[in-house]
Amino acid sequence: MTAARKPIIGITTVSTILEKPLVMLAQSYVDLIASAGGIPVLLTQDPEVMKILEGLLIIGGQDLDARLYQPKPRVVYRAGCNMPWKRPLDYAPNRRRDDFEIELYQAAKKKRIPILGICRGLQLINVAEGGTLYEELPKSKVLHESGPDGWAEGHFIRIDSQSRTFNFFKTQSYYLSSRHHQGIKDLASSLRASAWAEDGLVEIVEWAGPDQWIFGVQGHIEQTRHNFPLYQNMIDDFIRSSIETGSSLLG
Repeated sequence: MTAARKPIIGITTVSTILEKPLVMLAQSYVDLIASAGGIPVLLTQDPEVMKILEGLLIIGGQDLDARLYQPKPRVVYRAGCNMPWKRPLDYAPNRRRDDFEIELYQAAKKKRIPILGICRGLQLINVAEGGTLYEELPKSKVLHESGPDGWAEGHFIRIDSQSRTFNFFKTQSYYLSSRHHQGIKDLASSLRASAWAEDGLVEIVEWAGPDQWIFGVQGHIEQTRHNFPLYQNMIDDFIRSSIETGSSLLG
């Protein structure tokens, strides 16, 4: 029996400057791809890498530069702050990263390889397609940010039974982790909302047509898949589609 071919999956990284410039990636993203049968490749800011990729994972991280979707930012980033409209420096946008990831996303879409966005990745897909974000989420009874103890909050989501997303879950109600202060405001016309929090915030999106594998999830499914295993269906399909697309590209 021949082992299944392993697709090459590019994973975006976090670029930051602490005592010195660093490129970082949480191990959970690497494990997400490797455990599902893919070959994880860490991406730095070189667009030439697109030539070898068969799938793209866009991860979480800093806020997107608000000037990508509105005239002027309102959030201020300061050391020691973490409250609405005043956020810590490690949340501060990195425009070079934003521009590179949007370029990478557009190149992956043009190449027609599968794209999965997690947390910031969902937000970037929406912005790249012409949508907008809440710089700060409206007040809600749903807890979207980490609690005072630092633990990620969670909440139920409602899944559209007519969506492609529903095929991964086969249920209209599921649970999602939550650790974000921004989110989708105006959804891009090329995308379809397929799951929402109880307050109406979009939590999962998919490509509006059937012709491309593009999904975005606001929650950190690279972590919560261990306790909520239905997310693994989405991840497995991402890898499966990457194998199929990669094989067609290889001829």
